[in-house]
Amino acid sequence: MTDTNLDALLGSAYDDPGCDEAGELMDAYCELVSRGERVTAQYDEFLTHMNNCAACREDMEGLLAALRDQPEEGSR
Repeated sequence: MTDTNLDALLGSAYDDPGCDEAGELMDAYCELVSRGERVTAQYDEFLTHMNNCAACREDMEGLLAALRDQPEEGSR
């Protein structure tokens, strides 16, 4: 069983803030991840929501893919 499946089965220690609040953090979270920076505890509830909501997770994965495909600054 994967960690994600186990979390879904057992639940999370963090509250799920819902789509609206998670959406407000999505850009900042994706920017951190795309730059390879450490994700802090302030995103724990956001990540709980991403585990619980397939629609938001799909949006996040699309944004991460778009950021990966962007040319680096100065290489244009």
